[in-house]
Amino acid sequence: MIAVPALLASLPIRGLQSQQRRDVVGRVLTIQDSAAIAGVTVRISELGIGTTTDESGGFVLLGIPRVRQSVTFQRIGLAADTVWLEPDQDTMQVYLRSAAVLLPAVEARAQLQARERFEEIVQPSVISIDKNTIRTLPALAEADVVKVVQLLPGTIATNDYSVGFNVRGGEPDQNLIQMDGVTIFNPTHLGGLFSTFDANAVENVNFITGAFPAEYGGRLSSVMDVDIRAGRSDRIGVRGLVSLISSKLLIEGPVGGTGVSFLIAGRRTYADVLVGLITSETMPYYFYDAIGKLSAPIGSGGVLSLTGYLGKDVVDWPWIEERPGRTGVDLDASFGNRLVGLRFSHPLGRGEITVDASYTNSTPTFGLEPGLFRADNRVHLLAAKFLFAVSPGATHDVRLGAGYENYEMTYDVGSESLGADFYEASFSPRVWSAFIDDQWRAFPWLFLRPGIRVEAVEGPGVVHWAPRIGIKGFVSKDFAITGSVGRYHQAIHSMRDQNIPWNMIDFWIGADAATPVGRSDHVVLGFERWFGLEMSLSIEGYYKTFDDIVDYNLDEDPRIQGDETIPMEGEAWGVDFLLRKHLGRFTGWIAYGLTKVNRRSRGQEFPAVHDRRHMLNVILQSPGPLGSDMSIRLGYGSPLPFTPFVGEWNHRYYYAANHSLSDYTREPIASQTLNSARYPYYSRIDLSFWWEARKWGGILRPYVQLVNMLNRKNVFLYTYDYTTAPAKRSAISQLPLLPTVGVEFVF
Repeated sequence: MIAVPALLASLPIRGLQSQQRRDVVGRVLTIQDSAAIAGVTVRISELGIGTTTDESGGFVLLGIPRVRQSVTFQRIGLAADTVWLEPDQDTMQVYLRSAAVLLPAVEARAQLQARERFEEIVQPSVISIDKNTIRTLPALAEADVVKVVQLLPGTIATNDYSVGFNVRGGEPDQNLIQMDGVTIFNPTHLGGLFSTFDANAVENVNFITGAFPAEYGGRLSSVMDVDIRAGRSDRIGVRGLVSLISSKLLIEGPVGGTGVSFLIAGRRTYADVLVGLITSETMPYYFYDAIGKLSAPIGSGGVLSLTGYLGKDVVDWPWIEERPGRTGVDLDASFGNRLVGLRFSHPLGRGEITVDASYTNSTPTFGLEPGLFRADNRVHLLAAKFLFAVSPGATHDVRLGAGYENYEMTYDVGSESLGADFYEASFSPRVWSAFIDDQWRAFPWLFLRPGIRVEAVEGPGVVHWAPRIGIKGFVSKDFAITGSVGRYHQAIHSMRDQNIPWNMIDFWIGADAATPVGRSDHVVLGFERWFGLEMSLSIEGYYKTFDDIVDYNLDEDPRIQGDETIPMEGEAWGVDFLLRKHLGRFTGWIAYGLTKVNRRSRGQEFPAVHDRRHMLNVILQSPGPLGSDMSIRLGYGSPLPFTPFVGEWNHRYYYAANHSLSDYTREPIASQTLNSARYPYYSRIDLSFWWEARKWGGILRPYVQLVNMLNRKNVFLYTYDYTTAPAKRSAISQLPLLPTVGVEFVF
């Protein structure tokens, strides 16, 4: 009888609690390394309330009664879990495991992302690469983000030394490369053997090879968007790598009990130190870089992050030795990047706002000392972007935003010993932009994505409208036809010469009264087919135009400003084929690209230096011998064009002191027809083996890699000896057989 009054007395209280409501903010992480998990369905079945986690793993459940509720968490590739939400609890942090041994979380996430994009997004020509694929593919000394991108269809690397890449007929400077939304100008180390991105710090790479949506601007060819992952939020973690060429270290973890996490990574080559220790010789090169990221939860589901990067390459090479009667000449060069980016994202009603502010600085220099020649390029970019993504209805996903880019560029070329300034110029283009993009599900089987971008460029004083539209029609749930058409503009250029196959450094200039804003039109048509949840096939044909792009003017007059570049135009067409196995015991892809690229300048039409008609890359990742994980890459490229030399002349020097001509150097004479010859075909096989062992409370991953394992002599360029008759041609090869070993560690 005592229990009955007690029960009756509790009823008003329980009723009052059920009327009180709260907003629950939470985050979902992997139990292995506390990485954020996107795309997890969070649901309270009793209330019929649910949501999905964002890229930071965050979610918000609105208006939840203050009574005990069970919350379920589900996603393909992860073990579902149910967690109790207590009446006085307003926050949640949940850790999920992978669903099965054969389907590790990183692979399942890649599959899910690709499949979800196929089902829900109108965007052809986009490929996502996860961190596990980047880490295990064969590479020189260590995993490299850009080297993986070079293995995708539609992408051409003109040689083994280049981190620069050409996408569907475009130039390397026409690729928009971003780190957490911050633009990078020279994403390279060691003349192209390494990129600026530490693979251990990378979460994901989205690569759009053409016809990108209205959200992106400022480039003509492609977008490579690299996401840096947030640091662990549960404990301090350490990971790194030691190889024959460089070492790197990454430290991450929470900042006290504030909810803030940090990630710091650094890398440096030490070949210069080792050479100095074991020989009397010197290594004239080294590079270093560092990256950091802070992430903090803000409000109900918001995230504030700060990303920074610092990197520099230094070259000090005795190019011409000093000897009696002759002064030595040293090649002195340095280049690098400094950047910082601040990003704030927060849910707002039925949408989300994202605000970015960033600063980028790039200062490449190149000189022949003492005082013979020096070229300096200073590039500063201050940028801000605003994005509002909203779903006003069940059939529309709208993205609209605005941006501002303030470029300050100087380019100086001169000789101190001659007291001459060959070229001195400054460029200050400022770009104001706005866009709107609407993905509209017109019918259950038909998606449309119209959009438009407008850019006003101060400097040349022009306004450009860039309409774009994409379409996706589903023939079945696993087969869709895709297409896209769009116009693109670019207000900055790098000073490149079509006669040179390899640029160690990009020197940048901006549009002004003499230098135009580049323009390109894209047309893409293809289809995508899925075979179950593990394999996909996409085939796309494309056509692109290039107008108002520039080439370096070899005949420029130092006394005349504005003739340093010459206008160039052209077209490109091709077909890209990608068959990809996302999951299972064997993964990888077959990527084939057929491309035709031509350029026109000064009344002459010629193939571009990257006009490689056929490119094939076969990637296989599978279990290997001795318990290893094996990766193999087989690559083939048809011959690339070059401009041959047809002779040489003796360049004599006039000495005013005694009015005589003495000394001379032999200088080659190039063919008047650009790119009229072709190198032999290119081929290469790379192989890597990775092992994993648990030691000392952590994980050790030793590896062995063979780059160009068959020691194929791929031609880099030709040299000619005209002292013999007939002249003798010799080939300088690209990378030889390079075995490397190293060990990665995680604690």
